[in-house]
Amino acid sequence: MDRVRQLLHACEHGDGHSVQALLDEGVGVDSTDDEETTPLQIAAANGHDHIVRLLLMKGAALDQPNNFGWTPLMHACRNGHNEVVVTLLQRQADISVKTRYGISAVTLAARGGHIQVVRKLVEAGIDLNNSGNGCMCEFTPLLVAVEHGHDAVLRFLLDRGCDVNNKTASTGLTPLMLAAVNGHLKTAQILIESGADANLTSINNRTALDMATAMGKSEIASYLDRKTTNKTFKDKSHHILFL
Repeated sequence: MDRVRQLLHACEHGDGHSVQALLDEGVGVDSTDDEETTPLQIAAANGHDHIVRLLLMKGAALDQPNNFGWTPLMHACRNGHNEVVVTLLQRQADISVKTRYGISAVTLAARGGHIQVVRKLVEAGIDLNNSGNGCMCEFTPLLVAVEHGHDAVLRFLLDRGCDVNNKTASTGLTPLMLAAVNGHLKTAQILIESGADANLTSINNRTALDMATAMGKSEIASYLDRKTTNKTFKDKSHHILFL
């Protein structure tokens, strides 16, 4: 194993003694592997705040991305390492940067249900209304929180003014539709209580009720049936036309 790999391995496992020794021997603090992964990215991804602090003290590049556009902050946000996120934000890490596919740090945190990380990013000034723009998957922090049933994150984002009826551009999916297809009843209830419109339709003219029925989510379909007045999208045999 060459010394760069040794450094990356030590950062992955939180071995501060080895990290210090390798840096003292002259291994570059921003040395990378074949995917441009840096020691700081590795330490952040694994939640080793003491290693993160050591690398930063040695001059590590704060926002250097790998080949996929992932910065140390993004790695920490995805994995919910709140302490590391705080350290990076204190050093003024770029909160607006996105991956090669347009995914933001706050979207990564929301997807994992990491409410404290989401809070820290919002406190640092991240723009929730711009965090899904340019994303190839079109999913905003609110949409990914709904998709995975992270209700605490959902409530927080709604309290911060995220649009409860926001649609994806290409498919017209709303948060309520995502809750429906994934069978998240409590999530759907939160959305309805927050003003979600159960009568909105996708580009294929399907409501959240239609989608829940088509996916066999009977509990949430029963709930949405009581909240939906737009029930015109059945064929003559009363089967839901989902596609």
